[in-house]
Amino acid sequence: MARTQANYLYAIASVALVLYVLGFFGLMALHGQKLVSFFKEKVDLWMELKPGLSESEIGRLVAEVRQNPMVKKESVTFITREQAAATMREDLGEESMLEDMPDLLRDVVRFNVKAEYLDDKRLMEWQETLRQDTLVSDLYFEAANTNNVGQNIQSLGLIGLTLGILLIIASTILIHNTIRLAMYSNRFIIKNQELVGASWEFISRPFIRKGILNGLWSALLAILALSLTLWWLNGIMPELAQLQDLNAVVLVFSGLALLGVLISGLSTKWVVNKFLRMKLDDLY
Repeated sequence: MARTQANYLYAIASVALVLYVLGFFGLMALHGQKLVSFFKEKVDLWMELKPGLSESEIGRLVAEVRQNPMVKKESVTFITREQAAATMREDLGEESMLEDMPDLLRDVVRFNVKAEYLDDKRLMEWQETLRQDTLVSDLYFEAANTNNVGQNIQSLGLIGLTLGILLIIASTILIHNTIRLAMYSNRFIIKNQELVGASWEFISRPFIRKGILNGLWSALLAILALSLTLWWLNGIMPELAQLQDLNAVVLVFSGLALLGVLISGLSTKWVVNKFLRMKLDDLY
């Protein structure tokens, strides 16, 4: 009996692990577009100012950047060349490079643009317009980075979807084998009940009921683990909390509960029927 209980615990843990991975992929898929926008809006743009500008000119330029509909207003930051030099000095740990290139650093305005505007062509057009401004030296951004952010995330999404499909296939085999091992020690009980005249439905019912209960336990463990994962991610990246869609989370969690019940229940029914179809000599 202890061994049977241990096998069932192993089955519950195995199903829970598979459901956790599937749930994680599901949450990623349902939040995919929001994640694309989130990472796009993390790409920094740098507007380099010409030297010798007055405070009023700098203030006017910063205000114009904030008012631009492409720009995320809260991301606009003015950085003086002294602040930039201090940052470089802290990062490099020495001043020799700054002494050799005294005119390397300029006052800059750093900002991010809204996701829908992060496009190389649009940014290059804006760059050409800004170059006509007597206050602006240039606008810098990683051209390869802007378009590739969305493409890379979409590629990761396709890879994740492919892995998810393969995982479902592998998990079905794993879960079935795990439940079969858990049921193996009960094979004689199952067969003896048939020999004394019990119907297949009568024999299967308690085992299927236990399989459904185990599936619920597995889903509960997977949901708990996913909740802790989301809590941990929100702790290290607070911005992610704004992206979470409660309806999507509820949908995934409900799907995991249903999937846990179906997988465990159907696999248990299939295994019990397999033992019932076997001859008594084949059970040894």
